[in-house]
Amino acid sequence: LDEVPESEEPSEDYEETEVDDEEFKSKYQLAQLMTVSDKIKMALTGDKEWRGILIKDSNKLVSSSVTKNPRITDSEVLSIAKTSIQNDEIIRTICSNKEWIKNYSIRKALVENSKTPLPHALRFMASLTEKDLASLAKSKNVSSVISTQAKRLILNKNKK
Repeated sequence: LDEVPESEEPSEDYEETEVDDEEFKSKYQLAQLMTVSDKIKMALTGDKEWRGILIKDSNKLVSSSVTKNPRITDSEVLSIAKTSIQNDEIIRTICSNKEWIKNYSIRKALVENSKTPLPHALRFMASLTEKDLASLAKSKNVSSVISTQAKRLILNKNKK
């Protein structure tokens, strides 16, 4: 084995290869340093990772800008609808987008989400399957209005 003497210092080539710290910062760290306008621009144009970070931003303008990104996918909208985020505006935006509402999973997630406005949740319940309505009727995680309406819909379907 060749032993390296302790007195040797790193070569000059090593010092030249130092890279700026900015390249090694995570997107989350970069987001913390950004201004609100930069965050909004990134929410409107960024990739999936940026959208995931910025949807949780405390500023409502930033988090609602994520839903206006043209590259957002149905699976991302579904994950947003399933989580109980603090911004009600995002849920309203999802409810008003006809393309997203065509997706059964998104409608179901919105009904189960406590932040969804009650009129929207009740409207989406009419299109749920009997199995999902039965689980809503028994669920303690939804409002009493939703569970009562689910019971009514099950009874009406059984009468026909």
